[in-house]
Amino acid sequence: MINKKIRPLKISTDLRQIAALLEICFFDSMDEDGKRYIAYLREFSQTILFTKIAEKNPEKYSLPAEGFVYEEKGKLIGNITLSPMKYGDEIVYLISNVGVLPDHRGKGIAKLLTKTALEYIECQGVRQIWLQVKQENQAAVDLYRQFQFQPFMTRTTWIGKRENLFLKKYDEYSLRKRKKEEWKVQKELLERIYPGELTATYGFETTSMQPKLHNFVKNFVRGRITNHWALSIDQQIGFVSYDLFPDQNYVNLWLAVPQELEQKFIQIMLPTVQARIFNEIRVNYPEKECSECFLASGMQELNTLQWMRVYLS
Repeated sequence: MINKKIRPLKISTDLRQIAALLEICFFDSMDEDGKRYIAYLREFSQTILFTKIAEKNPEKYSLPAEGFVYEEKGKLIGNITLSPMKYGDEIVYLISNVGVLPDHRGKGIAKLLTKTALEYIECQGVRQIWLQVKQENQAAVDLYRQFQFQPFMTRTTWIGKRENLFLKKYDEYSLRKRKKEEWKVQKELLERIYPGELTATYGFETTSMQPKLHNFVKNFVRGRITNHWALSIDQQIGFVSYDLFPDQNYVNLWLAVPQELEQKFIQIMLPTVQARIFNEIRVNYPEKECSECFLASGMQELNTLQWMRVYLS
């Protein structure tokens, strides 16, 4: 261990303080999902039995799998979360929730936590590490560059509020159910827009959209309803897919549209689909690609994240 004040996080004892630290560090940029996650951590931390059980399989309970904390006199000053995940045939680590309390910033604590995390990951025999950082957070970008992290993609998440339901619809175009024989076309379009690194991080498998019986059964068991719609414009086909869960507050849309008519598909599809869902929608897309179309469709930018990675020797 580099510093005696740094130690591995322990779910059974640290969860409540981690929740408080994350709330303070990321309050200004936290969306509703983040607030719900903080509330979930606090609620989970109230039962010692649950936290001890969760330590054996934290991923099952959506809790920090691994990580480190910086502690002074029993108080958590800083945190870094590590999440191992499968990417192809290898294991990749994702770094997240790097936070230091405001009064303790500028002392190199985030740098120490990052260095500790990298040395730990390297000992696991892992070849590459990823992270996401807000594009405007130049201090964080500079920190990660010190450890040889390099950007490899930048993604914007667009959000369509429920009030967008009353925007003008394109009555001359209508969605229809995707046909089984159109899956190959949809798959190719999905892979153009959503790189493997992104789908792996968000636990989204393109193959789960394939029209097969076992996918239907899997969705039924998980209590989710998957929808696949198609739209034809000028003899070209575009697709949009999404999952519906009980009591969800918003719906993630996965667009698969031909690049030649990308802007037209987006501007027509989004309000049409949202009218069907009758809920808030979100779309993750390459930065600056079709930004004007998203804005014209009533969408707002939620955040733009720069993805960075480092390869370990």
